[in-house]
Amino acid sequence: MMMQEREKIVLETLEEIPKRNAVLIGGYAVNAYVPPRFSIDCDLIVLGNSSKIEATLRRSGFAKIESGDLPYGNYIRYFREKEKVSFDLLVNSVLDRETGIVFEGELFEKYSSKRVTVGRINPMRIEMTIVGPELLFVMKFVTARRQDIRDIFMLAVEDLNWKLVREIISVKCDSSLIKKRINLIKSSIQSKNYRDSLQSAFGKIPDERFDSCKSRLMEFLSRLANPL
Repeated sequence: MMMQEREKIVLETLEEIPKRNAVLIGGYAVNAYVPPRFSIDCDLIVLGNSSKIEATLRRSGFAKIESGDLPYGNYIRYFREKEKVSFDLLVNSVLDRETGIVFEGELFEKYSSKRVTVGRINPMRIEMTIVGPELLFVMKFVTARRQDIRDIFMLAVEDLNWKLVREIISVKCDSSLIKKRINLIKSSIQSKNYRDSLQSAFGKIPDERFDSCKSRLMEFLSRLANPL
């Protein structure tokens, strides 16, 4: 199945789910702020009871993954086997398993707002509560996988409240982890083939945008490493 068809399934399902207590995080949240990329996984934090969302996913052909295959208790995954598309529900908090860092539901209540997300190819526009770019940046700074680093690179050119980003990082991360993440991100974005890697996810990026993203991210990382 083509990526655009799988993306369409995600968007159509996302349009149908009850949105009262759902906050969009992950790749589709990134798409609310920067040129969109493909994703076949949709991540939501559910602030409260997830039963209505789960019922909608079941009606849309998704099956719940048995709890024994999941990493921790409040993580619920629904999967459509034929198309290999998934919805991940994080109930009341988000845990990064590698570091043990928890992002509590209160953070999402405070730093989220109504915005519009889109797909890479499909023209659908979905308005719902989406995590703010600063908290999204911090979450991806903590996890720092390849795609997370691409995402924060692209987010860096947006009009972020960098003071807020630093504050949340300082609360959630110790100095050792901050240093480790800074070194990893710098190494990644300064690598010879980084632009090709970035464009494989986001498509062609104009020189001006690429240079601005890189300079702003490098400036932030330098300030984070050497606080006043």
